[in-house]
Amino acid sequence: MKILSIKYLLISSSIGLLFLFFGLSAYAQKGQQTIELKVHSENENKKTCPDYIIVTEQPHPYQEGSFATDGSVDLSAIASNISVAQSNSFSVTWVGTLKPKYAKCLASAGITKVNGQEYSGHTNYLRMHFVKGKVYLILDLAGGYDPNDYPLVVLKKNVKNDKPTWTWGGTD
Repeated sequence: MKILSIKYLLISSSIGLLFLFFGLSAYAQKGQQTIELKVHSENENKKTCPDYIIVTEQPHPYQEGSFATDGSVDLSAIASNISVAQSNSFSVTWVGTLKPKYAKCLASAGITKVNGQEYSGHTNYLRMHFVKGKVYLILDLAGGYDPNDYPLVVLKKNVKNDKPTWTWGGTD
C-alpha cells in the first residue's frame, strides 16, 4: 500500500511539473506578437507588390511604473537603403528604395492580423505606403494612450541591415 502511494505521488508530481513547464513556456511565448500588414495594391498587376509584410513585437518584462514594447520588421527582401525620414515623440517614418521587382508598386498596408487572428483593434498604429519606387513604414502612436491617460511615446528608433527597429511605451 505504501509503495502504491509513493508511485501515485511520483506520477502526479511528474505530471504537475510537466504542466508547469509547458505552462511557463507558453506564457513566455505569449508575449511576442506577429503582426501582418496586408498590402492593398492599386496596380492591376498585383505581382508588382508584396502580398503582406510581417512585423514582430515583443513586450519588455514587467517594470513597475512603465511598460515598453520592442518591434522590428525585415524589409531587406523588398527594399534597401532604409533610413529614418522623420520622427517626433509620437511617430516615426522610415523610408527605403524598393527593389526592382517592387519598384512600380503603388499600394498601402495596414494591420489585418495579430498572431494569425483577425485584427479587431481600433488603432492602426503600423502602416505602410508604396509610392514612386519608395516604401514608407509608419509607426504612429498618436491617439493612443496608457492607463494614466498619458500619450504612448516612441522611446527608440533605429535601422539595422534594412530592418527598422523601435521601442514604444507608456506608464502603468
